[in-house]
Amino acid sequence: MTVWLAIAGAGLVTYLLRLAPLVVSVRRPAPVALRRYLDALPIASIAALTGPAIVLPGGAPTLGAEPVGALVAVAVARWRRNLLAGVLAGVASVALLRLL
Repeated sequence: MTVWLAIAGAGLVTYLLRLAPLVVSVRRPAPVALRRYLDALPIASIAALTGPAIVLPGGAPTLGAEPVGALVAVAVARWRRNLLAGVLAGVASVALLRLL
């Protein structure tokens, strides 16, 4: 039951963070610095949720495929400016490294 509460809580927080830029700029345009900050919040929250699972799966540090896959995903997403391409490259690299 606590796992489902944690999932629901993480989903709610992520949803509220995605809603924040819209709520702030409804009445009047937000300052540029605030707008950039609010636009970065959803990505930062997802990174904060997934980062520990990538680097410390099961609570112990790993030198396995997951950190390499995360680096590949970030590099490809940045290079291609396409998040889907980054995710696909990261998943493919983890799968290939696990096969080896």
